[in-house]
Amino acid sequence: MLKFSLLFILLTCLQLTVHAQQSSVKGTVLDTSNKENLHNAVVSVIRQKDSILVKYARTDTKGNFEIKNIPAGKYTVMISYPLYADFAEKIELTANATKDFGAQPLIQKAKLLEEVIVRQKIAAIRINGDTTEYRADSFKVGANANVADLLKKMPGIQVNSKGEITTQGEKVEKILVDGEEFFSDDPAVVTQTLRADAVKTVQVFDKKSDQATFSGIDDGQKTKTINLQLKEDKKKGYFGKMEAGSDFDYYKNAKIMANSFKGKRKIAGYVTYDNTQFNSLDWNDRNNYGGNMNSNTEFSDDGGIYFTNEGDDFSYGQGLPSAVTAGLLYSKKWNADKQNINNFYQYNNLTVNGLTKRITQNILDSGSFTNTRQDEFTSKKYRNKIKSIYDLTIDSMSSLKLTVTGAILHTDNSGYSTGSSTTDLTGFFRNKSNKFSSTVTDNKNLATNIFYRKRFKKKGRTISLNADLIWGDNKSNGYLLAGNEFFDSQGVFSRKDSINQFKPNEDVTSTFNGRASYTEPLWKNTFLELNYAYAGNKNDASRITFSKAITGKYEQLVDSLSNHYIYNNSSNTGGFNVRYAGKKINFSVGTSLGGVTYKLTDVMTKAARDINFTNVLPTFNFGYTPGKQKRLNFSYRGNTRNPSLQQIQPLRDNSDGLNATIGNPDLQQEFRNNFSLYYNDYKVLKSRSIYISANFATVNNAISNSNTFDDSGRVVTQPVNVDGNYNGNMYAQYRFDIVTALNFGFGISPSISRNVNQITRKGVTTRNVSDNRRMGYNISMNYYPDKWINFYFQANANQNETKSSINPGIITKYWTYSSSGEVEMKLPKKWYVTLEEDITVYEKTAAFANATDIFILNANIKKSITKDETWQVKLSANDLLNQKQAINRNISSNIISETTNQTIQRVFLLSLIYNFSKNGKPQNN
Repeated sequence: MLKFSLLFILLTCLQLTVHAQQSSVKGTVLDTSNKENLHNAVVSVIRQKDSILVKYARTDTKGNFEIKNIPAGKYTVMISYPLYADFAEKIELTANATKDFGAQPLIQKAKLLEEVIVRQKIAAIRINGDTTEYRADSFKVGANANVADLLKKMPGIQVNSKGEITTQGEKVEKILVDGEEFFSDDPAVVTQTLRADAVKTVQVFDKKSDQATFSGIDDGQKTKTINLQLKEDKKKGYFGKMEAGSDFDYYKNAKIMANSFKGKRKIAGYVTYDNTQFNSLDWNDRNNYGGNMNSNTEFSDDGGIYFTNEGDDFSYGQGLPSAVTAGLLYSKKWNADKQNINNFYQYNNLTVNGLTKRITQNILDSGSFTNTRQDEFTSKKYRNKIKSIYDLTIDSMSSLKLTVTGAILHTDNSGYSTGSSTTDLTGFFRNKSNKFSSTVTDNKNLATNIFYRKRFKKKGRTISLNADLIWGDNKSNGYLLAGNEFFDSQGVFSRKDSINQFKPNEDVTSTFNGRASYTEPLWKNTFLELNYAYAGNKNDASRITFSKAITGKYEQLVDSLSNHYIYNNSSNTGGFNVRYAGKKINFSVGTSLGGVTYKLTDVMTKAARDINFTNVLPTFNFGYTPGKQKRLNFSYRGNTRNPSLQQIQPLRDNSDGLNATIGNPDLQQEFRNNFSLYYNDYKVLKSRSIYISANFATVNNAISNSNTFDDSGRVVTQPVNVDGNYNGNMYAQYRFDIVTALNFGFGISPSISRNVNQITRKGVTTRNVSDNRRMGYNISMNYYPDKWINFYFQANANQNETKSSINPGIITKYWTYSSSGEVEMKLPKKWYVTLEEDITVYEKTAAFANATDIFILNANIKKSITKDETWQVKLSANDLLNQKQAINRNISSNIISETTNQTIQRVFLLSLIYNFSKNGKPQNN
C-alpha cells in the first residue's frame, strides 16, 4: 500500500511538472489566391526524432487552430487540406511557450505548375511570373529596424552606403507602398521612413509604363520597382520613431516620424533637423516642373517633348549644412476604390557654408594653362511644395487621372573667390582674380497634368489623352564685384580691370504639352499605335546689367551684357509604332515625323528671327524572354536635342572674369543615334545573377564648345556644332552564393568617348579631338544570415586615360581605387555595433601632384535600455581618422579638372531613440 501511494504521488508530481512545462501552437490557415480562410484543415504536430504523431487538430470555421499541452521539444508542424500543397515547418518549443504561425497561407496544387516556391523558413521567397515576392517575417532584423535594414537581408537585393538599391543586377528606380507613392517614389526616402516590422511582403518586379499597363500592349518600357505590402494590423493604429542626438557642442540632429493607417486611409508625417550630413533638394525639387533659364528642350522617340534642368551648385553635398525638412501625406480610397486621392506636402530649409578648391588644366597646342581657384560660399534656400493626385475610375473601361503640383523656392547665395593661372612652360602667373557675388532668387512653379484613358470592347483597342500645363516665374537680383590682374609672358604685371555691377533677371515661362495615342489590334498579338503630340513653350527672359554711376547708384545700363528676349517654340509631331507582344518575343518598330519652330524676338532692338527644325525620330525595340527572370533586349532610338535659349541668345556672361561665355544665334539642332543591349539572368534559388548592359551613341551635328584663349589665360566659350562625337559604355556583373547567405560578385565597366571641340588661339582656330578611355573593375561580397554578424564589402579600381589631338604629347593616365564596407554585430544583452569604412586612393599625376588619399571610418554602438527595446541609446562616430574630403576628378575635351569640397569631418554624437506603436509591440528579433 505504501509503495502504491508513493508511486501515485510521484506520478502526480511528474504529471504536474510536465503540465506546467507544456506549450502550444496556434495560427490561422488561409488561401491567399481566393482570399478566404480554410476550415477543417488538418494540423499535425510530429516529433522529429522518431516521426511519431504527438497531437493534431482541425481548423474552425474561421480557419483558426490551437493545439495545447505539448511537451517542450523539437517538432514538425504539418498543415494539410484537399487540393492544396502540404505545409511543413520544423520548430523547437521551449517550456511554457506559444508558437504563433499567424496567417499561414496554403497554395493550390494547380498553382505549383505556374509558380516556383522556395521555402526558407515559412515560404520565404516566392516567384510568380515576373514578380519575386519575399515574406518579410522570414528575414530577421533588429528591433525597430527600417526597411533598408530589411532589404539587406534578402537574397538578390543589395543596399549600399548611400541607400541605393540594386536587385537582380539592376538599380531600383521606384519604391511603392501598397502600390502607391509614399511621400515620393525616391527609394532612400521610403526605406529610411518606414519600419521593417510594418511590412508583410516585399515584391520585386519590372513595372510597365502606364500606357502599357492600360492598353495591355507591352511597349518594352520597364522600371525596376519594389512594392512594400504592409501588414493588415499595421493599417490600423499608428507607429513611428523619435530620435535626437548631439555632440553637446555644435553638431546635432533630431527627427520624428509617424505613420497612421485606418482601412484605406493613410496619414504620415515627418520633421527632421540635421547639421551632421547633407540633405539636399533632390532633382525633382530643383526641376520644379518648369523650364527656367537653365532648362533644355528635347524630343523623345514617341514624339513627346520634355525638359531637363542643370540643377544648382549645391546638389552633390559640398559644404557644411544645416537642414530642416518636413513632409505630410494624406491618401484615401473610397467608392469601392473607384476614387483615390494622394496629397503630399514637403518643406525644405537648407543653409550651406562651404569652401571649394579647383585645379583645371587646359591642354593647348604649346603646353597648357593651369588654373587654380578657391571659392568660399554661403547658400540659403527654402522651399514649399505641394502635390495632389486624384484618380477616378469612371467605369470598367475608362479612367481619369489629375495631378497638380506647385512649388515656391527662395534662394540667397553669396560667395567670395580667388584664382590664378600659370603656364607649364614658365611657371609664371598670367592672371590673378578675386570676385564677390550675391544673388537672391524667387522661383514659383505650377504644373497640372490630365491623363484620360479608355478601353473598347475589342481587346487591344484603346485611346489615351495626356496634357500638361506648366507655368513658372523666376526672378533674381544679383551683385558682382570683381578685380582681375594680368601679366606678360615673363610674369610682369601689365594691366588690371574691375567690375561693379547689379544684375536683375527674370524668366516667365508657360508650357503646354498634349499627346493623343490610339492603339488598334491588327491580328493576334500584333498592334498598331498611332500618336500625335503638340508642344508649345513661351519664355519671356530678361538679362539686365547696370554698372555703378557717378551718383553711386546702379543706373548705367551695360548694353553688351543686357537683353530682353521672348523665346517661343512649338512642335507638331505624328508617328506610328507596330508592336508584336508574344509570350517570349516582343518587338516594335516605328517612327515619328514633325517640325519645330523657334521664334526669337529681341525686345530691345525689335529684331526677330525664326528657326525651323525637322525631326525624324525612328525607333526599334526587340525583346526575348526565354524564361522567368531571364531577358534579352536590344533597342535603337533616334532623337534630337535642340539648342536652349541660353545657348542661342548672343549675350555675354561675365560672372567669371576669366571664363566668359557667349551665345550663338546660328546654332543648329543635333541628332543622336542611341543603341542599347541588355541581358539579365537571375536564379533566385542560388541568388545567382548575370547582368550585362551596353550602350553606344553617335552624335551628328553635336552641340559642343569653341574655346578662345588669349595670352593672359582668359577663356571665352561659345557653343558650336561639330561632327565626330561618340560615346559607349558597358557594365557586366556576375553574382552568386558561395555558401548560404554569403553572396559574392565581380564585374567590369569599360567605357570610351570622343569629344570634338574648337580651340582658337592667336587668331587660329583648330579642331581638337579628345579621346577618353576608362576601364573599371569591381568586386563585392555580402553576408546576411540570421546570426550575430553581418557584413557588406565592395572594392573598385578604375583606370582613366585621355589624350587630345591638339597636343598628342600630353597624355593623362591615372588610377583611382575605392572601397566601402559595413559590419553589423548583435551582441548579448541587446548591444548592437556597426562599423563602416569608405576608402579612396588617387594616383598622383603631373596636374594633380597634391592628390590626397582618403580613409574614412565610422562606427556606432547602440544599446536597448528597455525590455521591449522601445527606448535605445546610441553613440556614433563619423570619420574617426578625420580625413573626409569630397574630391571629384573630371575629364572633358581638352580640360582636366579636380575639385575638392569642404565637408563634415570627425563628429561624435550621443543619441536617444524612442520607438512607439499602438497596434502591437515591435517585433523583438
